[in-house]
Amino acid sequence: MGPLTVLGGQDRHIEGEVVGHARIGVDPRIRTVPTGRRTATGQQEHKGEQDTRPHGPSVREASGPRAAGAGSVYHSLMLFSVTWMNDYLDPPASDTEQGELLTAAGFPLEERLERDDDIALDFEMMSNRGDCPCHVGLAREIAAISGRTLVLPDCEVAEGDEPVEAHIQIDNQAPDACPLYTARVIRGIDVAPSGDAIRRRIEARGEIPRNNVVDATNFVLFELGQPTHAFDLDTLAGGRIEIRFAREGETFLPLGDGAQPITLTGTELVIADAEKPVALAGVKGGAASAVTESTRNILLESATFDPVLVRRTSRLHNISSDSSFRFERGVSALQVDESSRRLARLILESAGGELCRGVIASGDDLPTLHAVSMRTDRCRSLLGQDLADDRMLTLLNTLGFQSSITDDGIEAIVPCFRGDIHREIDLIEEVARMQGYDDLPVNETIPVRLAAPQPRVTGKRAVNDLLTGEGFIETVSHTLVNLDLATPFLLPGTELLRLEDEGDFGDSMLRPSLLGSLLRVRRTNCDRGASDLRLYEIGSAFEIRDGTHRETNRIGLLMDVDDDVDGLRPLRGIVQALADRLGGHGTRIEFRPDDTCPWYAPGATILVDDRVLGTAGRLAPDIERSFDLDNGVLGAELDLDQLLATWPPDYQAHDLPNVPAIERDLSVIVSEATTWQQVETQVQALDLDRLEAIEYVTVYRGKGIDAGHKSLTLRLRFRDHERTLTHDEVDPQIDLTVQSLQTNLDARIRS
Repeated sequence: MGPLTVLGGQDRHIEGEVVGHARIGVDPRIRTVPTGRRTATGQQEHKGEQDTRPHGPSVREASGPRAAGAGSVYHSLMLFSVTWMNDYLDPPASDTEQGELLTAAGFPLEERLERDDDIALDFEMMSNRGDCPCHVGLAREIAAISGRTLVLPDCEVAEGDEPVEAHIQIDNQAPDACPLYTARVIRGIDVAPSGDAIRRRIEARGEIPRNNVVDATNFVLFELGQPTHAFDLDTLAGGRIEIRFAREGETFLPLGDGAQPITLTGTELVIADAEKPVALAGVKGGAASAVTESTRNILLESATFDPVLVRRTSRLHNISSDSSFRFERGVSALQVDESSRRLARLILESAGGELCRGVIASGDDLPTLHAVSMRTDRCRSLLGQDLADDRMLTLLNTLGFQSSITDDGIEAIVPCFRGDIHREIDLIEEVARMQGYDDLPVNETIPVRLAAPQPRVTGKRAVNDLLTGEGFIETVSHTLVNLDLATPFLLPGTELLRLEDEGDFGDSMLRPSLLGSLLRVRRTNCDRGASDLRLYEIGSAFEIRDGTHRETNRIGLLMDVDDDVDGLRPLRGIVQALADRLGGHGTRIEFRPDDTCPWYAPGATILVDDRVLGTAGRLAPDIERSFDLDNGVLGAELDLDQLLATWPPDYQAHDLPNVPAIERDLSVIVSEATTWQQVETQVQALDLDRLEAIEYVTVYRGKGIDAGHKSLTLRLRFRDHERTLTHDEVDPQIDLTVQSLQTNLDARIRS
């Protein structure tokens, strides 16, 4: 439970000062203040307007064009009375001026509706401007942009001698969900129809006046933007208010003609008496405690509630109100007491009675106002306009900021009603709005400074280009997979990373390999008739090794091959092309046989200049069965960071050869265990004179070749860049090659 405080006495308010009187015909005294001078208190409520909207079709919370005409039902949420707005402007502004000025300030006029003796304007609201869905909020914008004086409503109120705590007790059992709850009590009121001044303003918004108490709560809501609520004090069991979460199975009857009881789930925040809920906090009041003609004593509530909780409750029970709309956007605790005093003043003037001394406030301490700094040079640079520091200061102060010039620029204390201002750029935007977007200069040419290419970005682009050119299709899949996709690709000695909250489809594992994701994509496409697929993905893989979480960036490759394909050669060519592209032509790669990865049979570790680049292999039979593979599939995973470590390569350009080369093909019979890598390495170790390239040609098994052996054909290309070589110069090099292969690899020349 939060701290409980009794704030007694007419002159004791939560914080701030009282300024001004609104010209609503209730009090003829008018005191004006410069724009931006604002009490530090005041905020919004919850239950709302006790169903004062016109009956008929349900009303949604979105403003926009409406079909006008006889019998039309208008949603009044974003409607503003021109006459009512002028209560806070000196001098007044016509409906045309109000529409144009607010449109320029960032609140586009959507519709103009004529009433009997007034005009209602419908404006589009920005979701982060919780201070503006009220007449004072928009009047402040008009005053700031037009130079008018803002006339604030009078919140002074006379209190009696009887203390408020003698009539009500407050128990805030959920201070996190209700940071501040205040209560005042008025005794001996006379409930009757509202006077003309309030009634006309309520009607101008499309509302149906109810009585002087209910209309006063709505008036404060649409005037200050702070929801408030009035309870019939005598209907509250036990003389107490509890702010608590509902008990599962409790029932609650909301206000409204034709409303039906609802069953609470236990997740809703409610306002309750000693026995039952009397309101859904921030959403709707209850019928059991509604103010009626027989009501004589009332409790006035003004509070703040968790916006997320209000929205969740509103959606859960499909109950929306003007109050919930405002609470969902957040209201300031510093405005709560101001609105409570304003409501008490209006009720005392229209319904009589005596206000008990003090206010009960339960919840957290009031927040302090924060300051935001703005570099004036930065503001001028972004706006492209040479505004003087004093001009920026004036523009901010007209909006209610308390600004001062410092050595670094301007420091502005943000008013409590501007919950959207946190950063320097927010202040710069306010300066631009008030200066006028149309006043900002437009340069015919815009200076452009190109950003330096980022090697990681250009390197990944090179990978994409090469693989696409080789016939691969890129896939993008989620890093979360299910157990069936994760377990087969888990290396010995590692563990899976699992989410605590399992996803809707059971995908709760961070994948240890990209191959599972690629195989799932392959199966989906094969089920739809695709074949001979080549797939790749650039993404992350995760594992736990030695108790440490590891994330690696990888390239995953998957390609269909014929069952009789020679080992991993097709995949080797792709990897070699990637290595050449990212590391420069001639980068040496090695496929070293390795059975570390149990999902390959056979498998290999890929090395580049003795650095491990990744793994590759043909998918093992158990993997083929698990994923219904009807032909051979090769897979590989490469470490993207290792590949990009040599990007961009240091290219050296050479003239194109102007003399022909001599090529010689050698077919050697070697054992089945001898790899192309061994043959190539053996030839390279000879450092043959004028050898330009060694190329793989083909492999042959069959007639004329003993069992357990194969015939490898390689091509040697010799070239001298100055002259054409002769056969007599090349023949000794070929003889040396044959001798080396015979000696070291037990090879035989195939005739």
